[in-house]
Amino acid sequence: MRTLTLAMATPLALAACSTIPRPLVPDTPEGPASYICYSSWTSTPAEVRATAERQCGHWGLRVTGVIGQEWAPFRCGLGTPMVAAFRCGGEFSHP
Repeated sequence: MRTLTLAMATPLALAACSTIPRPLVPDTPEGPASYICYSSWTSTPAEVRATAERQCGHWGLRVTGVIGQEWAPFRCGLGTPMVAAFRCGGEFSHP
């Protein structure tokens, strides 16, 4: 049992140390959204926005606005203590 617990905890601990922008939660009551955990020290706004665009793209949508952002180290981990929320909507158009 101890080995199983350790095996499950290790990937979670490693993910918490990542500084790459990453999605957190994909939906809100208003519809699809992209919540991105990131570090303002290592990630540019363009990288965070691109991650949100990829998340919205999973639904065939695009980013239509910013819901907000906040400091959330207990939710996102110390490596990526900020969370930005983007609203997904409209249809994704390919060039």
